[in-house]
Amino acid sequence: MQNSIFCQNFFVISFSYKKMSIEERENFVKSKYKTKIENFFEKGDILGYVIVETCLRIEIYLETKKDFEINNLIYQFDFQNINFLKNDVAIFHLFDVICGLDSVIKGEDQVLAQIKKAYFKCLENKKTSKLLNIIFNSAIETGKKFRTESKINEKNMSLDSISVKFIKKKVKNIEDKTIFIIGVGDLTQSILTLFHKMGHKNLIVTNRSERKSTELKKVYDNIRTAKFSQKYEFIKKSDVIISATSAPHLIVEYNGIKEILCDKKERFFLDLAVPRDIDKKIAAFKNVFLYNLDDIWELYNQNVEKREQIVENFFYIIKEQLEKLKIKLEKQKKYSKI
Repeated sequence: MQNSIFCQNFFVISFSYKKMSIEERENFVKSKYKTKIENFFEKGDILGYVIVETCLRIEIYLETKKDFEINNLIYQFDFQNINFLKNDVAIFHLFDVICGLDSVIKGEDQVLAQIKKAYFKCLENKKTSKLLNIIFNSAIETGKKFRTESKINEKNMSLDSISVKFIKKKVKNIEDKTIFIIGVGDLTQSILTLFHKMGHKNLIVTNRSERKSTELKKVYDNIRTAKFSQKYEFIKKSDVIISATSAPHLIVEYNGIKEILCDKKERFFLDLAVPRDIDKKIAAFKNVFLYNLDDIWELYNQNVEKREQIVENFFYIIKEQLEKLKIKLEKQKKYSKI
């Protein structure tokens, strides 16, 4: 397989936690990179693309036309630490990522769901190509098969569970605290579910779309909902504030909260968003404990040895799936001339 050529003109441009800080990643998100990708797509230089954007990574998977010079695109991104891969290596990378082997905790579940969601969104919007469809369907199948057969996630070490463990470690008597959750995306809903299972009774949720908050209340009868415009009022009443929205700007601003924080009440803030939701200037208050994704990695490093052994034992699944993909692509070249 080392000498095989899976395909031509398949690329991934990757920005991940391994090489870029949260600040660098959030600056990239703000750089309107999606508009640049779409411009090349509309011109026909890019035949299809899938953008995977999570709190840990931003990855752009592309098929380009044969004579397109990929550097013309890369030069549009004025950032260092870009990880650029092509063809076979790009496919190997996607399979590693979707199986969780490129994650901080090997085999974690969320990245599979995130890639599926990103792929189907681009598919629905007619942004993918035949080649990308074959590769991503194979990758998704591999991610499921690897987790099912290896049982790597019998002990839950996903980002949501680690976030809750981190909070419990930092905040004493968490069961008596009021927790205010901003945003109802996949991550915050998973965190909410974990607190609900723990029997926590002081949970408040807000979201820019009130409909989504109301729908959650139907599922979790022990939570309260708040209007997004009243978020500062509820921060004042809360002990723990968790925020993970997809907003490109600050949600909790210094000028909006500084008077509240002068009450000297201890508050724990966990910002899980990229770009960040919470103004980092609030950390200047002695009664404020502000944490973000970079602060919770120490808990991710637990149980690493066990997972490394599982990966080694079941890596053959990925090799087999890659071989199946190779055969599919060869047939596609033969009959459809990809």
